[in-house]
Amino acid sequence: MSKNIVFFILVIIVGALLGSFLGKFIENAFPAGGTVRDLFGTEISAGLAPTTLDLRVLEFTVGCMIKLNVTAVLGMLVAAYVFRLFLGTGK
Repeated sequence: MSKNIVFFILVIIVGALLGSFLGKFIENAFPAGGTVRDLFGTEISAGLAPTTLDLRVLEFTVGCMIKLNVTAVLGMLVAAYVFRLFLGTGK
C-alpha cells in the first residue's frame, strides 16, 4: 500500500511539472495582453517564504512554495486519472 502512495505522489508531481511547463509554453506562444496568455500565465502561490535562523554556528533556511496554474492543475488531474487506469481501478 505504501508503494502505491509514493508512486501516486510521484505521478502527481510529474503531472504538475508537465502541466506547468505546458502552461508556460502556451503563455509564451500567445501575444501579450491577450485573454489566453492571461489565463495560462496566472499563477497562484502559497507557502512559506524562505526563512533563515542564524545561530552563529549553524544557519538554517527553511521554505516551501507551491505555484499552481491552470495547466498544472489539469496535469495533476490527468496524472491521477492515468494512475487509476494503471492500477486497473478506473473505468
